[in-house]
Amino acid sequence: DLRVDVGAPLYGTVEPHQYRYKLEGRTDQWTDWTTEASQRYRDLWEGTYRFRVQARNDRGQVSEVGMLPLYIRPPWFRSRWALFAYGIAFLALALGYRRYYQIKEENRRAQERVRKLERERVVAERLKKANERLREANRLKEDFLATTSHELRTPLTNILGALEVLRGMVTDEQEEFLDMIEANGQRLKRTLNALLDLSMLRSGEEDLELTPTPLDECARRVALDLRDDAEEKGLSVRVDTPDTPVQADVDEQYLEQIVRNLVENAIKYTHDGHVAISAGRTNGQVYVEVEDTGIGIDEDFLPNLFDEFKQESRGRARTYEGNGLGLAISARLAEQMDGTIHVETEKGEGSTFTVEFPRSSKMSSETNASRTGETE
Repeated sequence: DLRVDVGAPLYGTVEPHQYRYKLEGRTDQWTDWTTEASQRYRDLWEGTYRFRVQARNDRGQVSEVGMLPLYIRPPWFRSRWALFAYGIAFLALALGYRRYYQIKEENRRAQERVRKLERERVVAERLKKANERLREANRLKEDFLATTSHELRTPLTNILGALEVLRGMVTDEQEEFLDMIEANGQRLKRTLNALLDLSMLRSGEEDLELTPTPLDECARRVALDLRDDAEEKGLSVRVDTPDTPVQADVDEQYLEQIVRNLVENAIKYTHDGHVAISAGRTNGQVYVEVEDTGIGIDEDFLPNLFDEFKQESRGRARTYEGNGLGLAISARLAEQMDGTIHVETEKGEGSTFTVEFPRSSKMSSETNASRTGETE
């Protein structure tokens, strides 16, 4: 509260003086004239004020306006330092809350990552166990496949051997049945051999002997062996090899198996025209190429061409015999010997299979011997 006492030096009057007041900064209006020589103000806010007073005697004489400047200090909790402290406290509170929110969010994300990692760990363990079961099942399947193939091939070999004995003991009419039995027996034997080869390749038990081998000789040998099969279908067999040996560091047995598979397929899927076998060199590589004028391969089937047990014609629409293993085994064998197989084909026009190997820098012993004999 603020109380201001005033007095007017006006003498020679009978009646008490009258006063009126005005506090600039709070109101711009004068109060009514009153004989009270003091004025009280309540609830003044901090700031600068001008207290003005004017007196009047009973004869109506009015004094000049008196002025008193006033400055009300703010309470400590509204001082500048207090306001500055409030600002600092608010800023600290805001930063603290922000940091608290960040920590809370980081904890939430960390917990989420932990839960995610835990789920991934559980999934990984389940996948690991599933893979182990699959590997075990695959191993058992391969063992069963190899064992069964061996068990079937032994009696089959005896059956085919007995056929040769029976040929001298039957009539010509009965021999036709023996031919049928032998043809189907040989087909079954080829299937069993293919299954054994596949099982060996999958298990990594193949025994490769990489030696400098002439691909041209292999191509001519396979062409000679299968020429009769092609001529039975009315196909011509062409062989084109260079005069100098075309050699690669491969296993001769497996190389012949690859070329034989390609030529047999060419004969199987060609009804008229020819089958051409060639060998040569290109860009530091050597190759054997088998071309036919057969039915060709549909473009949609090419991604599955070298997959196991995959054939373009399947189910009841299947028109050609086979187990779908020849190309798969050939591709695996070529890969084991650092080679590749690729095909160019057009449906209804024919196909060209090419197997390529790195060129050998050595000369085979047979080739050296033949060259020495020619020199002498």
